[in-house]
Amino acid sequence: MRGSSPHGGLAPPVRKDISGLGDDLVSRRGRGEGSVKAGKSGEGNRGGSIQAVEFALEILEYVARGQTSVGVSEMARAFSTTKSRIHRHLQTLVSAGYLIRNDETERYSISARLMALGQAVSESFELATAAREVARELRDLTGHAVAISQPEPDGMRILLVMASRSNIEIFVKPGSLLAYNSSAQGKVSLAFGDELIFARILAGPLEMRTPHTITDPERLRQEVEAVRKRRWAVGPNESMIGLNALAAPIFDALGSYVGSIAMTDSVQYIPETPGNDQVRHILAAAAKISSNLGHRSKDGPAPA
Repeated sequence: MRGSSPHGGLAPPVRKDISGLGDDLVSRRGRGEGSVKAGKSGEGNRGGSIQAVEFALEILEYVARGQTSVGVSEMARAFSTTKSRIHRHLQTLVSAGYLIRNDETERYSISARLMALGQAVSESFELATAAREVARELRDLTGHAVAISQPEPDGMRILLVMASRSNIEIFVKPGSLLAYNSSAQGKVSLAFGDELIFARILAGPLEMRTPHTITDPERLRQEVEAVRKRRWAVGPNESMIGLNALAAPIFDALGSYVGSIAMTDSVQYIPETPGNDQVRHILAAAAKISSNLGHRSKDGPAPA
């Protein structure tokens, strides 16, 4: 919780818009490694038809994650089951139009119908929609301003902001672009996002926003590696003196990094080393948004 932060009160909030600071402020995974183990329970535990549908969907997800064609033997090994069982479900998915079978190679890939369905869902269920209620809950719980952002080639674009409960309000406008090297959100993206962007950022000049901004490529590399291990990032005084943000990554249904959620406040309330509760709250919020997008932290197909 925020403790001594000046929430509430009768005085109107003093707003400090930090969006104009050089357009910045506050602020892949392909198919999973290893095998995907099927459970030991039989088809009769919860009803054979329900189990069959669940397993067919798991197969569909597996093929979609691969972003290439896959064979029956490969899937049988991944799910620790028989080829005949895999083949039966693949036939159903092909008949429904969601998978395509190459008769020459006997391998399977996703169809145009499935891609169109995914595009339709994506357009109607954007990151901001999935994150809005979680961001509001985090703001109400901690009192800090909360921002949702997604990566672009030149930085992190702010999609959604929940203003803080403080009488002195520090905020960044939706649409603002945060630099990768001087924001907590940017460091999260470099740790979990596109490796080509990370390589380009390291190779190019790193702009200094304040005397605390990381401008040394090797230091930035080390910082990003630390973020990758602990799964959260901070940026105290790096975009603006006196400001800090605490950010965590958001993943989609296929485990790909899609954006970040961040709490933003003065360094008085989010210190350089954030409190255990602050870290716990931001990680829980990121996990909840990821879950809203269909992500599961421990993938494992349901048996059919």
